[in-house]
Amino acid sequence: MSKPVLLTCLYVLGMCSIFCRGQEAASPGQSASHDDAPSTVRYLAPGETIVSPETALSFSGPFPCDADGNIYLRSGFVGAAIRKLNPKGERVAIFQPDANPDLEVGVAGHFAVTPDGELYLLVFARKEISRYVFIFKKDGSYKEKIKLQPGFALMPSSLAVFSNGSMLITGERYDHDPKDPKLPFTGIFSADGRLLKELKLEDDAIRSKAPSTPASGAIPVGAGSQAIIRGQIESAKDGNLYVMRAMSPAVFYVISPGGEVVRRFTVDSGQGVYIPSGMHISGSRIAVLFYSPQTMDKIIKIVTTEGEELASYEELRADGKATKGVLGLAFACYTQRPERFTFLVSDEQHHIQLKLVEAR
Repeated sequence: MSKPVLLTCLYVLGMCSIFCRGQEAASPGQSASHDDAPSTVRYLAPGETIVSPETALSFSGPFPCDADGNIYLRSGFVGAAIRKLNPKGERVAIFQPDANPDLEVGVAGHFAVTPDGELYLLVFARKEISRYVFIFKKDGSYKEKIKLQPGFALMPSSLAVFSNGSMLITGERYDHDPKDPKLPFTGIFSADGRLLKELKLEDDAIRSKAPSTPASGAIPVGAGSQAIIRGQIESAKDGNLYVMRAMSPAVFYVISPGGEVVRRFTVDSGQGVYIPSGMHISGSRIAVLFYSPQTMDKIIKIVTTEGEELASYEELRADGKATKGVLGLAFACYTQRPERFTFLVSDEQHHIQLKLVEAR
């Protein structure tokens, strides 16, 4: 097997662990809003459920949403097309990974949406080791490609875009040590793909060859590659990008456009067996979804962009068990006012449902 194909296969195996299967919808319930009270435990109850004419058997992350409430999703395999749904569940655009006829795409990976609606997609070429970023206009039409030029073999996992057009990309770089060939990587690339700066984050001393996940299901600090592959990046109104490493507790790094680490903080689920599954930023707040791999129970923690905890939300429970169908793992959107969480599920006919969940 050639080296480009081998590295692509390794990426696919990692990304496949992020898939989220659709769940049966629950019936609507009464909801209530939540103010700026100090940290307290509340419960999440289903609100409105919007049934889309679109269908999907399963979903794979990430699940960005934009300021207009549009949700971006990919169903099934990581190389599938990305659909843009408006708040009514109607498809308004589609982004095709094979849009450039001059490049044979092997795998399409993580994607990010800019504030002006452009979509940036990580692309792995089929017959070369080079990595690319495809840029699409907000209507789904292809705009251009960027060839990443790190100067070494790179396996990118996630990306986000600063307002100046430069890109923050996380992943793993390949070292010359045969016993431990992969190292955590975080770097800023110019708009034309040149590596401007590689960042050394506090947890980067932990190499990717880490101890196996314990029976508890909690990801230890040393679980390098999974913490990176399952991590996310989102932008905030302060102009910085927020990198979440999927550790337990979740670790956040705030990165400025100049490549400075503004701060580091952690978000703890309060339950050692819970691991982070997704996060979204709205205004000056971050919502982090945690779940238990054993029971699939879920908790959402709300913190400020400074890392101060504001609230803890649990699923509405009946007879000691979480209410079926309230939350899935496809955490699609978070809004601060009114405070609302949107999840993607699918019904028995495989229609995509936008499930609006609110605090009670």
